Amino acid sequence: MEIRRINTYADSRFPQEVLYQHGAFLVDGAPWAFRVISDHEAVISAEALNPAEAEEVIKDFRFYAEHITTFYDEAGNCLLRLPPVARRAVEIDSLQPSQFSVDREKCAAVGHFIHAAADVVIPVTTLEDDTLCVLDGHTRLYEAWRKGLRTAMVVDVPGWIGVDSFVREARKRNIFHIRDMALYSPREQKEKWHDWCAAHFKTKNRTGEE
Repeated sequence: MEIRRINTYADSRFPQEVLYQHGAFLVDGAPWAFRVISDHEAVISAEALNPAEAEEVIKDFRFYAEHITTFYDEAGNCLLRLPPVARRAVEIDSLQPSQFSVDREKCAAVGHFIHAAADVVIPVTTLEDDTLCVLDGHTRLYEAWRKGLRTAMVVDVPGWIGVDSFVREARKRNIFHIRDMALYSPREQKEKWHDWCAAHFKTKNRTGEE
């Protein structure tokens, strides 16, 4: 089974709400839409949907949204119910970013569903200095801050290999808080963040560093 996530915000095969939530997937070329309806639930829409196949696609979806644990089809039938994921509220200003900037267009997109702290559930890990480090969701946090929210919900997870090097680079750039990150156009974000990441990983692979 080939599963591919759609990362753009314009695709006629999916509802706009699903695209804003990054819940659009192609499964062997067929559209599967994950529509988040609460802080732990989502509805799956697909032409051919069976529980066994859904479990594999759900695994890919939960790589980006581990806090979503209950899944229904459009008729309201429960396809899968997993144990709830513990989360807690923290001050956004206490979180250390692991990237340097965010995309202005992505901020506008996620802003459609960010209204309260419960709408921002972010995976974090604890660094050696006891700082909470953001592993994903920088755009959501940045937009939440811009909207005046000062707390978010976090899920504690293990850090990925190499996250320390990203944090060191962020701190070299005086990025210690979400509000310190730069806000760029999509072109600038590619040049200043995505291209930097590509060069960084290329160097790591060449030197054999972790």
